[in-house]
Amino acid sequence: MNVMHLVQHLQVGGLEKMAITLLKNSQFSRSSIIVSLEGDRQSAFEQWPELEEFSHRVICLNKKPGISLSVIAKIKSLVKEHDIDIIHSHHVGPVIYAGLACALSGDSVRHISTIHDAWYLNNVKQCTFTKLLDSLTNIYWVADARIVADEFRAKTAIIPERTILNGIDCDSFIAISQDTARDQLNLPKKIKLVGCAARLIDGKGHKDLIHALHYLPQDYHMVFAGDGDQKVGLMNLVRNLGLNERVHFLGNVHDMRAFYSSIDVMCLYSQREGLPLSIIEAMACGIPVVASDVGGIHEVLTDNEGELVSPKEFSQLAPAILRASKLPHGLCIRHHAIAVADARTMSSKYDSLYSALAV
Repeated sequence: MNVMHLVQHLQVGGLEKMAITLLKNSQFSRSSIIVSLEGDRQSAFEQWPELEEFSHRVICLNKKPGISLSVIAKIKSLVKEHDIDIIHSHHVGPVIYAGLACALSGDSVRHISTIHDAWYLNNVKQCTFTKLLDSLTNIYWVADARIVADEFRAKTAIIPERTILNGIDCDSFIAISQDTARDQLNLPKKIKLVGCAARLIDGKGHKDLIHALHYLPQDYHMVFAGDGDQKVGLMNLVRNLGLNERVHFLGNVHDMRAFYSSIDVMCLYSQREGLPLSIIEAMACGIPVVASDVGGIHEVLTDNEGELVSPKEFSQLAPAILRASKLPHGLCIRHHAIAVADARTMSSKYDSLYSALAV
């Protein structure tokens, strides 16, 4: 079975991590490739050092903004060169290119598309194009959470064939000593650290987290793992609020196990999500989570592991963080993460799907 994973880019993010996890854990791993529409190989390996072991199976097409007919031709050529049976696209851009490439390659190539969230369908043009593409090409839709499947169906009238929860490699996320982790990341000790692992982009709730510090005790600090176009604005906000000593920007962190081990609470206060891997990774390290009640988060987070907060109720954010910091850490949370979102379970379900569709 030869599988092509098609992503928009290989910047650090949950969607990309999910595709790489499938590449590594699938029973068809040795005959799979991952293709990025945008970016180059050097940047990809800088963002994801673990891709080095799959170097010969990482292809970056360096697409420029806008629709590119030459990229469709390149994907079709890669399908032939690698004798691809399945193209597995991830999110809106890749589904377009995969759909067109499959249509041009004939019935021998099947197309699976994972819906990581449905917020983009609020755009009338993208919603219309999604429905048109589905009517013209044969796409097997998979949602990464039940609520994502419901939203996708409500907005497009397309019923996803299956829901497969995102999973992580739980063996890679086993907590280390908090002191050791903080030493590694140069973070202060003897304080409570609230961590957020997300791109520094609009909609991820970083501004709200910074403002929430005003309602938390002085020994609570905030630490951000990630980079993005909002970084300068967020740093200016921290400076203007006089919180320089209490907010720490780490940039992209390659050893995320150390990051989760260093914090006391993981907090993701996004306005929109599908099923974010960061909260599952934190739970696998035994860390309680506070998250906005959006997307599929409520499908994996219970009162035993943390708290859900409405994204419209900022006043509840700081109290939720305080309560979560008092929850038991460790194996009780980790065992839940393994039960609901282990990569081996996710990969096995996708492998079964590949085999069934390729028959």
